Amino acid sequence: MEFEDLKVIWDSQYDQPIYGINEEGLHNSLRNKSKRFRRLIFWQHFQTYCGGGIMFAAIIGLLVLNASGLLGQIGSSRALFGWEIAALLVALVCWLQFSLSVYLGHRRQKKREQVESTSLRDDLDKEIKQIRYQIKTRSHIMLGFLPPYLGGILFITVVFGATDISYWGLVPIIVVMIIALLFESRCQQRLVEREIVPALAELETLRDKLSVNQQYEVA
Repeated sequence: MEFEDLKVIWDSQYDQPIYGINEEGLHNSLRNKSKRFRRLIFWQHFQTYCGGGIMFAAIIGLLVLNASGLLGQIGSSRALFGWEIAALLVALVCWLQFSLSVYLGHRRQKKREQVESTSLRDDLDKEIKQIRYQIKTRSHIMLGFLPPYLGGILFITVVFGATDISYWGLVPIIVVMIIALLFESRCQQRLVEREIVPALAELETLRDKLSVNQQYEVA
């Protein structure tokens, strides 16, 4: 029995306790949905780590080439200026901060969820905590994405300067990056509004009904 089928059963009961529902089937369905949701979060984090790793390697590589004097042999007409080196270091910090914030936030949340979950109620509590954390992290998504976008702009600026490409070429790139930032923020907001918040409401409703059912059984 799927989660949606079970939801129809408990929704049809309004304020009645969920006595008689196959709790084991509901528990299995909840775990399956939890796995799908966590896979989605995993791939989002994986993209963050990959993007951070690529930018980290590119910035370090450019600094090493400049320090070794090889930069002029691969398309650059000169060594990097002092402000360009500083800009690369700032870009490196931006991407490092972004990647670490995602990693450490996820790690802290995993520690909060390290509870022995043997019952449906335990898993419900764990899922509710996870969803609330995802809503919280997406509440200021644009602010959270500013460091990597700033780091990207700084890196491209240095590359343009080192290769004698006109800085006017940065204008369309910056415009595209701003549009991408707005688009990503809107997509995350829609994800929260259309999927995450309704899922949280469903889980909280089910938890409340389970509490009523347990009180009913005790009585």
